[in-house]
Amino acid sequence: MPKIVRSTHEWDAERLSYFEVSPDQGKVEPECVVLMHGGGRGDGKEPSLPLAEDLAANGYRVLGLDFMGSGQSSGEWSELTLDRRRDQAASLIEARLPAQTPLALVGFSMSGQTATDLVSRFGDRVTRLILCAPGIYSRTLRTVPFGDESFKRLVFDEPELWADSPALDVLAAFSGRILLVLPEYDAEVPPRMADLIAKSLSANTAATTLLLEGAGHLLDSWLAQHPMDRQAVIRVLASTQDRWPAAVLRRAEAD
Repeated sequence: MPKIVRSTHEWDAERLSYFEVSPDQGKVEPECVVLMHGGGRGDGKEPSLPLAEDLAANGYRVLGLDFMGSGQSSGEWSELTLDRRRDQAASLIEARLPAQTPLALVGFSMSGQTATDLVSRFGDRVTRLILCAPGIYSRTLRTVPFGDESFKRLVFDEPELWADSPALDVLAAFSGRILLVLPEYDAEVPPRMADLIAKSLSANTAATTLLLEGAGHLLDSWLAQHPMDRQAVIRVLASTQDRWPAAVLRRAEAD
């Protein structure tokens, strides 16, 4: 059975709750998988724990954290920003992992942006990106607190800003593997935003898309309840093929 350790990490006077899941025995993969939840007020790390346990059963060490003001972490969600999310995840990675540990970054929803931000921080250490129903955000929003009344308006009502996201440049140039996990029904990510992401990945031969039939936007919760879909994600993540197929459909079944 995988070993689960829970603790807190100090960051800028805040206490960030995290779990660390590691293989109990057998082969240990060189990469550490970092799981990052969405940006909603009620989001947190706990729905991704079943995925973490399955990853550890496949030999991966896994970190999952609650960002400031979410889950069991201290602080106010309304004061969180995109830059603070990046810095909190980076601080935990730097504190818990040896300096050269390869990283596989899993970002749900808003953390799709956070994962790409960390590529700019950690460079070639990031070997894989797994983006689950990802959102992207303009450079103009980097320091705008989530509780500011302008944040939601600028995110959803100003589509001309989406193309200004630094995530798009990262995705187009990333040399590691990219897995884009999409739900069949996404009521949160606007179609035009999703199209920008797909366009950035279209010329990247290291990218593939996994469509989960029947799923909605909250893919961490969906995966927690669908073990066969978790295994589908892990199979693609762990693949050693030189090229991935452009798209894979994972049909809903009775798990």
